[in-house]
Formats: sequence, structure tokens, C-alpha cells
Amino acid sequence: MTRLAIALTPRKDVVVRDGRFFSLSDEPWLRVEARFGASRFVEIVFRASLLDDPVRPVLRFVTPSRVIDRILPGPVAGAGVWIGALPKGAREILVCPADRPGPFGFEIESVRPVGLGEMLARVWRRKRAKLWSFFLPTLFGFHAEAENALDWATNWEPLEDFENWLARRARPFAQEGLDAPRSEWKSGPRFAILVSGAGATPDQSARTIASIERQSYPRVSVLRSEAELSPLLARVDFIASLRAGDELADHALACLAETIARAPQTKLIYADELLRTARGLRPSFKPDWSPALAAARPYLGRCAFYAASTLAEQEIGEAMLEAPFRLARNEIAHLRRWLLTRDEESEAAIVAPPSPEPPSPAPTLPAPSVSIILLTRDRPDLLGPCVESILRLSTHPSFELVIVDNGSRKTETFAIFDEARKDARVRVLSRPGPFDFARLNNEAVRASTGEVVVFLNNDTVVVSPDWLETLSRRAAEPQTGAVGALLLFPDGRIQHAGVTIGLGQDAGHFGALIAPEAPSWLGRSGHAHETSAVTAACMAVERRKFDAVGGFDDIHLPIEFNDTDLCLRLGERGWISLFVPSARLLHYESASRGSAAFRPMSVHAKERDYFRDRWRAVIRDDPFYHPALSLYARQPALW
Repeated sequence: MTRLAIALTPRKDVVVRDGRFFSLSDEPWLRVEARFGASRFVEIVFRASLLDDPVRPVLRFVTPSRVIDRILPGPVAGAGVWIGALPKGAREILVCPADRPGPFGFEIESVRPVGLGEMLARVWRRKRAKLWSFFLPTLFGFHAEAENALDWATNWEPLEDFENWLARRARPFAQEGLDAPRSEWKSGPRFAILVSGAGATPDQSARTIASIERQSYPRVSVLRSEAELSPLLARVDFIASLRAGDELADHALACLAETIARAPQTKLIYADELLRTARGLRPSFKPDWSPALAAARPYLGRCAFYAASTLAEQEIGEAMLEAPFRLARNEIAHLRRWLLTRDEESEAAIVAPPSPEPPSPAPTLPAPSVSIILLTRDRPDLLGPCVESILRLSTHPSFELVIVDNGSRKTETFAIFDEARKDARVRVLSRPGPFDFARLNNEAVRASTGEVVVFLNNDTVVVSPDWLETLSRRAAEPQTGAVGALLLFPDGRIQHAGVTIGLGQDAGHFGALIAPEAPSWLGRSGHAHETSAVTAACMAVERRKFDAVGGFDDIHLPIEFNDTDLCLRLGERGWISLFVPSARLLHYESASRGSAAFRPMSVHAKERDYFRDRWRAVIRDDPFYHPALSLYARQPALW
């Protein structure tokens, strides 16, 4: 087996200070000083400092004709492994390992050529059907499509193999090397850890205390009761409450201290955990702060440290439950590493059937007026049921339906228009010409009157009568951007429960292809939760917010990615997208335009390239996903 030592040198926005890399921007680039050989595929093993945020690195290949970026796995356990295709003719290879200014540690440990036979054997073991998705495009010269099929077949590991996966990626904390402190620990924050021993064995208590005593970071006190805490409140900065048997990773407090040094406004830090189960160790994955989800299904866990100033004069457990909802988003930090190991406990909320999300403020007030924008070009077999379900089922007292006819020709379609016009709530706008989703919707919004605009595909059917009230009330909340519904395939499986940026290297529907009542990551498909984007197949946006960001981008994204781009631009203004499962519709996905699954990647390539360049930071690091989760799986899988 050939392994090559790889040298890295600064390329852009990186300097070397005292032997360490120091980033000068949010996107530092290193040059990979090695040739990867003639192999079509390669395995790269890389390491990052455990004190840095484990953002996914970006590997960049510069060819004579274009620049090709590949997102790598987040080194959550200290190291990462990526197997993928090498573009032909790459004259320069770069890597961006960090996403913020300051010092960072990163190494490429090894590169190994991977033969086609080994790649195909991996596909055979995991998704045999994908072999056809590789061979057929290759036969007709569609190499990008073939390589994409290999990514979806191989770039994931089942959760059941977690211990084997972890063994290859975990490494010891190297305080004198890659994990050297960035801040001055002697004057860093002081931690107090309350250890509850109720019902515990002496061995459990001893394990917890020993894990605290082994900490690389020294400024910590152990408390046995709340009575010991009160005298210390004025002398400690952060407080956590553990149970006997919980074990902190040796570098846990060091990671916390460095996070606070980078973001001194932080008042709450929570980290991921490892669970001891009957099947061995299993990981917990948590998103960044998602208040709607936390209100329905508390997920912070026990590896959570609260600023002493946030804990009011009340029982500590109650104070810790309430504190997050009083803090600003930038005061809550998520440490995306497994820093605590504990016993698995009953998590009934994760597998419970969907439950209604908490009501939005003032639910007794009238819901905002709504304009439904519906684009169509013929397909009366889809349009008829869609319009009929809207007009028959919707209980909202103040809505209009604006149908945008993009050049229909069939008699059956015009019959549907004529019948719909008999309802005073319906208008039909004639807009012939090439299909341009962004422009047509922008024009329809300007011609509409509702306080909230709902964009709707013509291949949907309303299921929940109060869908407009639900979507419009949530869209009108001050902190909310776009709002999306639970969309189901006709067979009852989930089609949309929020959009994850980066899935498939662009954006996709994580959590899809299962029944709504099936177990899901943190039970999110059954609860309202923040998400980076929602699909415009059914999307509600308050008009003033839509106008504030300029509507859909009809210059760069006329067809593809315009809904995701809109959500992300709303997010830049502080308006976070929201998924609400109590609004339900059926969705015959892409039935009116044809499924994108069968289109060559050259179709809409210009829009894809623009989207990837514009939103690279979110593609590599969606805050409501997790860097240890695969970008090539619809359900939780390792990468």
C-alpha cells in the first residue's frame, strides 16, 4: 500500500506564525504540494486540531477549463477520511480547512490511490443498484453523473458501524502538537461541575470524578450538591450538571475554553455526546441552536455549560431548561464534538408520532391575508386536483389564488381556468414565453395583494384544511423567514421536511423517503424546527421580507436553486426558515417539468456553479445539520 507524505503551503489568506497556520479571512487556502498520481480515485486521510471547529474542508482542483470543489467530511473525532474521484488535468490542488480568521491546525496524513475495482466493490457492498448508475452514464460519456452515483453509493457509513468508524478517525489529544492552546489557559474561564450521585454506585461516581480530574484544562471545581454551588457563583464563569457515571473527554474543558476565547459573548455552550447502549457506543448528533425544536423536544443533553450569570435564583435544573430561550442566538455555541459519554436513556420523544408544534403568538388574532402564487403550463391532470383542493378544503377566510399561465394550449386546461374564475378569490394571469420560475413568481407577487405570499407547485394537493393559517401565522413572526410544509409522496412517505444545504454537494431533502411517523433524527419530521431552507413547492414568506431581499434571483437563478437562495438571503438578514409539519400537502415531485434525477448535470450547470460559489460557506457547514453526517444520505449516516 502506497502512502505519500503531503506538504501544505499557504496559497491565499494564510500565513505561518510560530510554526502554525493563521487564517486571515473566512476562507483560507493551502496548496497541496504533491501529485496524486494517475489513479482515477484516491483516499485522503487528514487531521485537524481538536480545539478547532470541525468544519468540513473544501478540496479544490484547478483544471485548465474550470475550478472543481469537493466537500470533505468534518473531522469531528480529530481525523477524516475521504474517497473520491480526481478530475482530469488538475494543475493545482488546494484545500480550505477553516472558516474563520485565527490560528488553525490541519494536516494531510496520507494519500492512497484507489483502483476502480476497489470502488466498485464498495458499491457492491452498500448499494448494488448504483452500479447501473455508474456503468450506464460512463458508457455514454457522462463521467460527472457516473462519479456522482459513486458518491451516493460509497460516501457514507451506517450508524451500526460507529465503533469501527470511530476507531479509524479518533486520535489522542496532542497538547504539545496539533492541539496546542490558542489562548492563555491560566487566565481562562473557571468551570464548576455539579455531580449528582443520587442512586449511583461508588464506581459510577468515581468514573465521573476521575474524568474531571484528567482534564487538560485546569480551572475546574467539582461540586457534590447545590449548597456548595451558591458560595461559588460569584467566582465561577460556567456551570454544568452531570450525573454519576457520565464521563467527560480529557480535552472537553479545553475545547470549551477555546470556544469562549473565540466568542467571549457566549453564555451557553453545549456539545455532542456518546451513548452507551446494549449495541455498543452510539453517537448523538445535535444541530446548532434550534429554539422551535428545543421547545418541542429538548435536545441539549447534559454536556451543556451555562454562564453563571444566566442561572437565576431558582432550582438549577429548572434554570437550565429556561436559560436558552432567554439568550440571543449568538450567545449560544454548539461544540460539534463528542465530549461526554453517558448511558443511553429513554428517548420516547424521538420515536413518537408527529405532534402539533407550539402555537405561534396570538393565535386568536386573524391570520394574515394570503396570496397563493401557482405557476402552470398545461398538465390539467395535475392542475385540476390542485386548484380543487385549495378552493374546497382551505379554511383561511382571506386568501386569493393567482394562477400564472405560462403558455398553456390544451382545452382541458382552459376549462379549469374558466371554472376557477367563477370563484371570486381566483385570478388568472397570462404570462407566455420561456419558463423562468424566478421571474414569473416575482411578477405574480407584484400583481398580488396578500400580506403573506405562498408559492405553490401545480403538482401538489392540500391535505390539512388549516394549512394557510398555519403557514401565514408562522411566516408573520418577527424572527421567521420562509416557512415550509410537510410534503408527502402519494404513497405516504416524506418528500420534504426541510432542505439541508450541502446534501449532494448542493442542497437536498434530508429526512425524506420515510413515513412521517417513523423514527427520525431527533424526531424532527414530527416537530417544527428551524432549517436553512425550505422548498418553494410550498413556501410562505411575509411580503415585506420577500421585498426586502429583492425576491427570487431572476438574474443568476431563473430555474434551479432560486428557492434555496431566497431562504439563505433571508437568513443573512436574520430571518431563519422554519418547517412546520402540521401543514400537510401531497406532492407529485417535479411531475409537471419532469424529474431532475434523469437530467444530465450539464443542464442548469451555470446556475449550479453560481449557487455553489455564492453559498460555499453554508454548503460546507449547514448550521442545522452536522459535520459528521454524510452529505450523501437521506437519513442519518456517518461520513
